[in-house]
Amino acid sequence: MYSSIQPEGKYWHPTTTQVQAFASILDTALFNPLQLQRDTSFATKIKILNKSNQIGKLVIDWSQSQSSPFHAYLEIYELQPEQTFSNSMVNIIIPKKDSIQSTWFLTCTILDATKKPVFQKTILIGMIPIANQGIGYPMNLPVSPPKSLFKAIQSGVSYFDKDGEELAYIEAKVPNSFASDNFTMPLIQTKPRITVDTSKDFFQFTQNSSRVVLRIPTAMMQKIDTKDKTTNNPFFAILPEIKKRTNTLFKEYYQAIQPLRNTSENKDYSLEAYIEFNPLIDPELRNTPPIRFLPDSIHKIYADTNLIGRFKVIELPANTGLMFNSNKIYNGYDSSSMYTLNTNYPKGIISISKSVEGNIGKDTFKILFNNEIDVKMIYLNNLPILVAKGKNKPNYLVPIEQVNQHSISALLLLIAYSEIFQSPN
Repeated sequence: MYSSIQPEGKYWHPTTTQVQAFASILDTALFNPLQLQRDTSFATKIKILNKSNQIGKLVIDWSQSQSSPFHAYLEIYELQPEQTFSNSMVNIIIPKKDSIQSTWFLTCTILDATKKPVFQKTILIGMIPIANQGIGYPMNLPVSPPKSLFKAIQSGVSYFDKDGEELAYIEAKVPNSFASDNFTMPLIQTKPRITVDTSKDFFQFTQNSSRVVLRIPTAMMQKIDTKDKTTNNPFFAILPEIKKRTNTLFKEYYQAIQPLRNTSENKDYSLEAYIEFNPLIDPELRNTPPIRFLPDSIHKIYADTNLIGRFKVIELPANTGLMFNSNKIYNGYDSSSMYTLNTNYPKGIISISKSVEGNIGKDTFKILFNNEIDVKMIYLNNLPILVAKGKNKPNYLVPIEQVNQHSISALLLLIAYSEIFQSPN
């Protein structure tokens, strides 16, 4: 066995149990149809190669089994897709080449007593990553969690056929792996995911046997006339805050009203926010966004017409040591398993795009937005209570701490996905 993609990696090293599984699958798929019976008293051996030039050059030691009339070998090699596609020996049509993450060659050879091959066929597996319910920094490397990888390889071994082609191609869909981090992973390990239905104008999910239906209507914007200094200006009270801004010559100011609806509890909320727009800034410049919220806690939260809270928005808050580590990966579904790759990639910095902080009544809250991985992390009274995955709508949720006040949890989720906090197109 060998991987030319991660030669030092351990994810492709099979356990003794997995090796025995390969042998058992070959019994059913190939040896029995060939009317051969594997000698189970002879322990199946594995050889991990450490150099690419060893591929295909088996050194055969029959000293302990000279009386056996046949010997079988299974070679398992991982190659970059480009290496595979440029190989003149691979003369079969391979669809979806752009989707293939890595390619695995499985070659089974059976030699007779004279060391002459009496059977040799190859299964080529194209590994295609699929979306799952993982949260975090997906690995750009063609690396899958070992359980998924060996499940795919074992499935490939089952395709060996005594009457099959010398080279057959199959595809295996494997879940993405994620880099370990100190941002989401410690919180969401082994936590169940809640799938959110966003197929309609509202989004809904079931939590604690209760159906939650939430809706975010379109936000309304009204331009503020900053030249009207009279008390008749409906935004007269906010003008002093705008006056504190520097270089306001080309900037425009708006009041944004974001309606929010908790349909399942028949409750209406709204956010009132004040925004500065600088048309001279390129939206691609992350460090200076063209749309900024005015500072301090002048932004308000209403339940119907009652003021229940305030909030402020901090763009690109200072990093507090949040990092991700590509040398350790974890499975995407529930992040319950982590694997060391024996690599030395530099750690990556996790940037928070914005932080919305405020209070609802006596409760404080904070919502961290990470636009790189489309994650919102919601805190209530300094405790993380919910992680939401999804860009403009939540695709799934990971509850972290139980919240007695379900209404406030739903309201915070509505705030997190408000239109006024989404990046403009």
